[in-house]
Amino acid sequence: MIENEDAAAAFGILADTTRIAILRAFARALEGADVGSNDPFPALAFSEVYDRVDVDSTSQLSYHLEQLDGTYLRRTDDGWTFTFAGESIVRLVLSGAYAGDVDFDPVPVDTPCPICDAEALRVVVEDLLLFWACEDCERRMGGLPVTPAQVRGRDPEGVLSSATARMVTRYWRFRENACPDCGGAVELELQESAASVDALEWTAVGCCRQCRRSIHGPPSIWLVSHPASVAFHWDRGVDVRTFGFRELTGRVTAGRWGTNRVDAGEYRVTYRLEDAELRLTVDETLSVSSTARVRTDPSGDPD
Repeated sequence: MIENEDAAAAFGILADTTRIAILRAFARALEGADVGSNDPFPALAFSEVYDRVDVDSTSQLSYHLEQLDGTYLRRTDDGWTFTFAGESIVRLVLSGAYAGDVDFDPVPVDTPCPICDAEALRVVVEDLLLFWACEDCERRMGGLPVTPAQVRGRDPEGVLSSATARMVTRYWRFRENACPDCGGAVELELQESAASVDALEWTAVGCCRQCRRSIHGPPSIWLVSHPASVAFHWDRGVDVRTFGFRELTGRVTAGRWGTNRVDAGEYRVTYRLEDAELRLTVDETLSVSSTARVRTDPSGDPD
């Protein structure tokens, strides 16, 4: 467990504009790094750092490098280079993730609310989270993380697509027991949903044991990137990897994708497409124990 004093000391090192400028200089050096090098981070000699950073004297630069050394930079025979923490923290600086909320005007969407069926859905971004908000029933769906870098240079549709891609990737990483933010082990379980919609009876909730990042959503969306699901849809001309949030949730609320409990600790996640079904048998942690494709008649009943 990381002690509070250790974290305070590490972040205290960054409370200086010159040190941030030094880390930025190393980040810019990454752009011209030799991709064939055995070291993923380029080393900069003292003179190179001095040329790249606006400091009053070499002694001042030496002082700041010594403060960064060991936590965000490490000394090598060739100079200084990033540590993993240094490279990670400077990415946050470059992306502007520290800068608070993003500028995103609400966007109406032509999809009815899955809760009340009203044609009053809008996409909004608040506190770096993207929601589908209904003006009638005031329910919110989604809560997808959005960063300032994600919004820059993209139109609203592009922001939605990027948010969905990040969401599906997060589900996959959580299923693989690796937090997408810190790499820590995660806890995952199926729970009965508080939603009043039958199609949303079950939700899967994941939480990282280390950084406490948590995500939740219908099991069928968690498992849509499972190889069996990708192959099942692909064989019928559908690439589920291109689905946006509206397409994913629309199939759940329409009952084409669903989850039901078949036994104690055993659940069935079903994907319906045309005249066929894919059935995944899973446990409470969404581990898939078996898959089956079933032909159905036009009414949706198995043959």
